[in-house]
Amino acid sequence: MASEKITGIKSVDFKVKALGHGVVSWNGPTDVNGLINGNVKKLKNHSMPKLRGYSNKRFKTDGTYSLKFADDVDFGRTPLYISQNCIRHHLFRDQALPDLQEQVVSQNMDKLLCSITGLVRGYVIPATENKRTSALLITDFIDQKGNGNYEQMGRSGSKEKKITKSGEEKSTSLFSKTTFGDTEYESFGSISIEQLQFISLSVKFSRRAMMINNQKEGNEIAGKIKDYLNKIGGSDKAKAYYHANYVRRGAIFDIGEEGILLNDKAIDILVNETLERLRNLNIRQAKGYMYVDSVEVDYNDGSSGKDMLRIKTNPGSIEVNKGDSEYAKYFKGV
Repeated sequence: MASEKITGIKSVDFKVKALGHGVVSWNGPTDVNGLINGNVKKLKNHSMPKLRGYSNKRFKTDGTYSLKFADDVDFGRTPLYISQNCIRHHLFRDQALPDLQEQVVSQNMDKLLCSITGLVRGYVIPATENKRTSALLITDFIDQKGNGNYEQMGRSGSKEKKITKSGEEKSTSLFSKTTFGDTEYESFGSISIEQLQFISLSVKFSRRAMMINNQKEGNEIAGKIKDYLNKIGGSDKAKAYYHANYVRRGAIFDIGEEGILLNDKAIDILVNETLERLRNLNIRQAKGYMYVDSVEVDYNDGSSGKDMLRIKTNPGSIEVNKGDSEYAKYFKGV
């Protein structure tokens, strides 16, 4: 096969700005030192939010360490963040899945593939080793404000005096938290067109999305995916084509994979659905909330490695509209 240059939109990249207040994602109880009544004491019930790169230990040259004080935090160097796993969970939470080891999942793979979860988020089914690599890359949401604060609190005990192990009366217990005021998060991400447009049904490269037995079953699942995409996209132009040998353009040999290829309209529906989910993303927890304020988009047709996520490194070069451009075609039936 002659070498072919792949042209078109190769990824849809984005920058997310989100606003909120308080802590959405906690790291749990963290051992730190505190100053209680003028004495340094180890606090075992300090609540610490997720802070990027934070350690509660200060190591010495001899390998030993001491605990940091609870208020010894540089929020510029170790900012508050919401993990990408948490973000992905909330993006697709309306399509909540049972345990992927449940038999009902492996026996109904067509239902999984005909969903945003199956087509965009990806999955791994342990029992059958079926999987689909996620087309969506997204980074942690990193707070830009650094409005953290150390709070020492007291919890009232019962009126009846309780006795500690040392025989002293105990009427209160102390606890502390690292809390936050207003927050402003920034995140970047990318939707890979190559991973989005092709659904492998072959075991050759260990990425079979589901098992089929013959060409008829391949055409049937392609038809179901087409119908699903046209339904959510309000269109009749989305197509999904089954073929027994899809080869990546530019490959030396015509050795490919059995699978399903989505056309330009089908890809566009999935891209728009993913971006709309991002725009409407919000998380409300007991002690904080976050909502997406804006999403900037780049329909990236860059041909060099340095163009990856240029919305972050070179925002002046981005293309905010798809226009008449087409998505890159990475595979063809041979």
